[in-house]
Amino acid sequence: MKPRGLSILLVLTLIIAGGTLGQNLRFDNALAAEREASAALGARIGALARSVADLRAAQAGYVATGQDPEYWMAQVGVLASRLETELSGLRDATPSEDARAQYVAALAALADFNNIDDRARSYLGDRQLFLASDLVFMDSLQATREAGVAIDAARVHDLQAVELGVVRTAWMRFAMNAAALVFALIAAFVVVRSAATSQAAGAETAEEAEPAGEEPVRHVEAADDAPPVVVRTGGISRASLDSAAELCADLARVLDSRDLPAIVERTARILDARGVVLWAADTAGALLQPALTHGYPDRVVRRLSSLQIDGDNVTALAFRSLRPQTMNGATDEAPGAVAVPLVTTSGCVGVLAVETRGHRPQAETLALARIIAAQFSTVIQPVPASPDARKSAEA
Repeated sequence: MKPRGLSILLVLTLIIAGGTLGQNLRFDNALAAEREASAALGARIGALARSVADLRAAQAGYVATGQDPEYWMAQVGVLASRLETELSGLRDATPSEDARAQYVAALAALADFNNIDDRARSYLGDRQLFLASDLVFMDSLQATREAGVAIDAARVHDLQAVELGVVRTAWMRFAMNAAALVFALIAAFVVVRSAATSQAAGAETAEEAEPAGEEPVRHVEAADDAPPVVVRTGGISRASLDSAAELCADLARVLDSRDLPAIVERTARILDARGVVLWAADTAGALLQPALTHGYPDRVVRRLSSLQIDGDNVTALAFRSLRPQTMNGATDEAPGAVAVPLVTTSGCVGVLAVETRGHRPQAETLALARIIAAQFSTVIQPVPASPDARKSAEA
């Protein structure tokens, strides 16, 4: 690809990345607002259920010994009117047809209660206490029970409708992030392929400039039954890039945390790593905890402990700086290390740490690790902080 085309692709990538971050913030705000609305709706309907109980208790005061019926009649009138207003408002506002039907049933039960209440008041006026008590403690009880059952059913349907909206918003955000990731992978592939083509063209020019008399390079065709040969052109191999793309696609479809160990194992193969540790930050922002590992014996894994965020090591530095870090081995035989932060719109949630086979980490390894870490950041969640960590953070 020509430099102009690469520049346009880079600009498009930056625009899409910025737009994705901004839209993620909007989705986060929308999800928070929907959850607040769900909590407020639950509290509002819960208050209605308590009002039905208050209505029932107030009517019982008509025939209670030593009570003033006129006072309780006034209370019943106020409560019944308030209930009718609230139920009518919820009926008109709900997006759920099932919830609307339950609100209509609750209003019908309230209307029955009002009719029974009028008859009870009439009996009281005629000094027929026995008949009034029968209506209060039998017929009115049935009406208020029906109203309470209908209100409880309406609450279930209404909260299900709100939760459906939350799930729909979450899936929209997931689809947007997946599309942005696919575009980023395609852009990375185009850039790498363009760089490989340019390097190959430079190698051909150098071969043409070599003096005559040297044996030319022959291209050997592999047999049909021979295993595929991965040819490196100075950058990321096509096989590694394809494997990374498949890994990221599988990560985007993860629904169960039990699938993650196999994906971490594939990560180690793609990066040709001696070992991989996926560190998760705690909610207090004080420690990194080992969430998943691969390539280490069980006795080593058991000795792994939490890392201080402010520690003097490559993993903690990657977390604090929000930038990938590399470290060469102490000797030619000692392994090197790569640490890539797992960055989300709400901050860093962990670190992907890789122990390389060579003592000097390669640029290709770092590039692939960054691509894979970007997708891991969508599935890793902060772990609960220990009491000591919380006290340290508060101090």
